[in-house]
This record gives sequence, C-alpha cells and structure tokens, in this order.
Amino acid sequence: MKKTGGIEAALKKYTKSKNGIVRAGIFEEATYARADGEPLHVAQVAFWDEYGAQVQVPEHQITNYRLINERTGDFRRNGRFVKQHKANFASTHTVPAHTITIPARPFFRTTIRKNRSKWVNSMPALIQQHDSTKALALVGEMMKGDLVESIMTWTEPPNSKSTIARKSRDAPLRDTMQMARSIGVEVSGDDES
Repeated sequence: MKKTGGIEAALKKYTKSKNGIVRAGIFEEATYARADGEPLHVAQVAFWDEYGAQVQVPEHQITNYRLINERTGDFRRNGRFVKQHKANFASTHTVPAHTITIPARPFFRTTIRKNRSKWVNSMPALIQQHDSTKALALVGEMMKGDLVESIMTWTEPPNSKSTIARKSRDAPLRDTMQMARSIGVEVSGDDES
C-alpha cells in the first residue's frame, strides 16, 4: 500500500504536524475464507487484480450440487448448481491442473489518479475545522469511499465467458464482495491541537 505523499505534504503545510500519515487500502489481516483452511489474503488477490497475474491451479477434486426432480430424474433449475444444503444430488469430478490468467484491472491506481487532487485540496478546510488527526481520518474515509466505489463499478475488462457462466453475472472485482468490505483506513499523526 502506498502512502499518499500529497496529503502528507498538505498536512505539513497547513499544520505544525510532521508525522501525519493516512493510508487507505487493504491491510494484511483481511483474508478470504477457504475450504482448505489456508488463508488467502485479500491484499494478494487485489494485487493480482490490479496488475494481472497467471495463477497455477493444481489438480483437485470438486463436488457439484444440484436439484433433481425425483419423479422424472431431470435436473431442476436448468441444471444450475445449488448450495449443498439445498441439493438432493451431488457429483464429484477431478479438475486437471491448469493456469488461470487474470487480466489487469487497475482499480487502485485509477482511483488514486482520479481523486488525489480532491483529497489533497480538501485538507485546508478540514484542518481549519478539526485537529490534524481528525482531518486525516476524514480524508482517509474519502479515500476509502472512492476505492470502494471503484471496486463496485469496475467493468473493464469484463469477466471471461466461462466466469460469467459459472457465476451467472459479469461483475469483475465483486465475486464475494470481500474486497470492497476489506478497504480500511489507518491514521497516524502527532495531533498538535
């Protein structure tokens, strides 16, 4: 995660603070829940999304759950998968090792580029109304809001056809909503008020 140098410079200009820092982004403690119990850090996934990546997936077993019409034996819901607790049919399959290519979706850098001057320019008025720590916290909340909005509205490039078929929607960066929920703010400073 990058420090926003422009905000730090504005803080020094409008207050006596020398150490005020605000950071917004995904911090290390945010993780995805995984079936195998191993943590997958949200920041790692965000990095892959931001810059693109190729991920090697080893061969593994998956179980698909569906509903079957018990009279006819036909799949219900057009054969779409359901959660395990709703299913009356399960099938296990071996997925061969493969590579997933994640295209770059630079939501973080784009948000900074679009909003940096807004964040910096808000500092003078905030400093006049609040102490430096509170002013930084308010700017951090602006940063957080802009990052979440970027995640929630990002569309390019679209998900692959196979991803859309699997998820029944095209919503890059929003599969579980965990990334948007994981954006946090951290402020440190030497409040002089």
